[in-house]
Amino acid sequence: MSSTYLESLISSPRITQLTANRAGDALVSVNSLNRKGSAYRSQLHAVGEAGHDFSTFPLTAPDSNAKLLALGEDGSVFITLDQKVDGAESDSLTGVYRLPRRGEAQLEFSFPGTISKLEVRGVGEGQTLIFSAAALASTEAEAQEILDEREKTGVSAVLYEDFPTRYWDRDLGIGQETLYLKERGKDPVRIETPEGILTGFTADPTGRRALVNIRKNLRGVHERTSVYLLDLFGKEETRPVATADERVSWTASSFNPSATLAMLEKVHTWLPDQALKVEAAVYNFETGEITVQCRDLDRWPAQTVWIDDANFAFVADNLGASAIFRAEVDGEVIQLTDDANHYSQLAYTSGTLLALCDNHRQAPYPVRIYEDVTAGVGTVKKIDSPIEELQAPGRLEKLTTTAEDGTEITSWLALPESGEGPFPLVVFAHGGPWGSWNSWTFRWNPWVLTEAGYAVLMPDPGISTGYGQAMIERGGQSVGKEPYEDIMAVVEDVAARADIDGERAAFMGGSYGGYMTNWVAGKTGDRFRCFVSHASIWNQEHMYFTTDNGMWHEWMWEGEDNVRNTYSPHQFASQIKAPMLVIHGDKDYRVPISQAHMLWFDLKRNSPELDHRYLYFPDEGHWILKPGNSKIWYETVLAFLNEHVLGEESGRPRLLG
Repeated sequence: MSSTYLESLISSPRITQLTANRAGDALVSVNSLNRKGSAYRSQLHAVGEAGHDFSTFPLTAPDSNAKLLALGEDGSVFITLDQKVDGAESDSLTGVYRLPRRGEAQLEFSFPGTISKLEVRGVGEGQTLIFSAAALASTEAEAQEILDEREKTGVSAVLYEDFPTRYWDRDLGIGQETLYLKERGKDPVRIETPEGILTGFTADPTGRRALVNIRKNLRGVHERTSVYLLDLFGKEETRPVATADERVSWTASSFNPSATLAMLEKVHTWLPDQALKVEAAVYNFETGEITVQCRDLDRWPAQTVWIDDANFAFVADNLGASAIFRAEVDGEVIQLTDDANHYSQLAYTSGTLLALCDNHRQAPYPVRIYEDVTAGVGTVKKIDSPIEELQAPGRLEKLTTTAEDGTEITSWLALPESGEGPFPLVVFAHGGPWGSWNSWTFRWNPWVLTEAGYAVLMPDPGISTGYGQAMIERGGQSVGKEPYEDIMAVVEDVAARADIDGERAAFMGGSYGGYMTNWVAGKTGDRFRCFVSHASIWNQEHMYFTTDNGMWHEWMWEGEDNVRNTYSPHQFASQIKAPMLVIHGDKDYRVPISQAHMLWFDLKRNSPELDHRYLYFPDEGHWILKPGNSKIWYETVLAFLNEHVLGEESGRPRLLG
């Protein structure tokens, strides 16, 4: 099976990270295939330098696999490299290297184990590093000995005391996450934090104080995070800033430039009587007051960055795209962009906003956003990119369908680049469930299917983001009702088009989209010719005891009414009338592999006559990330669709034997 576009999708370099300082330095991380084509490696490129106009240039060699940790205000870049620390006898040491604006990377310090996060404050000899990492013993020397001996003796065991024990696609290792302070020329010093699990931090511009996020579990498994202010030099007592409760969690984002205010994220937890809600809030250090921002916007602010002491910018999903907003603290909100693009990695640098921009048909590329203060709008301009743009083949239409209750449902329809149809239809449900088909994706790329001649329908049903809190609540307590009804209304609307062959249709999705695939399969009989279910929830009662996510347990756990379990797809296993391709990674801990095992068992037990298949990845998690496996994913999905939708014998991909 050959696909020119699929080859490009897998092999093309992609920008994965953007960061900038306020002085004007900016850089991106670019992932590209290694020489064998078996993995992606990371390379850093400058896309901005304080006081200079220039074209982009590489900062690190491709084979170094440099990973960005932080960017200082003086332009110094802190990285890790795929190499052993010079002169070190131990392989357990992680080297942190400092790369100046001009010159070669020099070892700044080494540390036993992995560094989770690092921030840089100050310049020159007064520069301070604040970082978090797992502390394994009372001293770093002893921690190194433990890691070396574990490697030598083949010990991999972990003894846990807290929940969760794993996160998304990795087992949580030994040691406790700890905050460290490192002054120039000195060894790292541990900073005492409040009782609980350190999940994040941000330091003030002086490097003397930090806000820390501390997680404590209610009833052992229901995670709640509070924010504390601590003095990194121990001169002031630690004090609470925002305290979690049954219904709300908090995390710290950043200090404003003068460190008089701090941006917080307030999350209203998903509960049986409360829909998920995300808000931006500002903490005033002088008064101790917290004020929620942008109350009238009816969007979820994300990626907040300070422009100055009184103004900040953020990104929010917006009507099938995303938008950048600027807001005054406790004041006016201005929408700077209003287009079909999606923005991420927002930063403020040298008087302008910087971001990665993408859309349904184009992979991320760096842009600057210039604000016309008088007009209150932003102008988006591309800047030099270290990679060629990757654009997808095909056409795209934005659709609106009116649900039975009058709610307008937005969808996107991807069509082959040429031809009048009628095209066979693939309905693709998004994940989340709080999500939107509003951006480029390497993982769920619809254009591989359009190149093969399919039309791909991507609906944003109830519980989708970017349409206001009422849309979140539409399905927030009934994940298999309104979202399902919305999707089916869109399907029948699109199936009636002259350029769509609604009889030759398939349904697919991943994560929550996989859940929806399972739900649709048990509800629609032979409406669809086949289903593709990736990383899907099949049995909710089993799911809430095995997932790493305590919030799912809280919502799914049943009282006397047993309402939420009525939306568990496994109840309708005997009603599935079309072949299903089940896909799952063994290292998926958000939707554990047991869900796939149960689904596969029920499929084979209830409908062995149907041509069900199970594509299993022993070394992948929720997402299929390795280039070879990603290609196999697309090839297997296409072969399954071609066989059952088109009636073509495509065969299995060659590398599957």
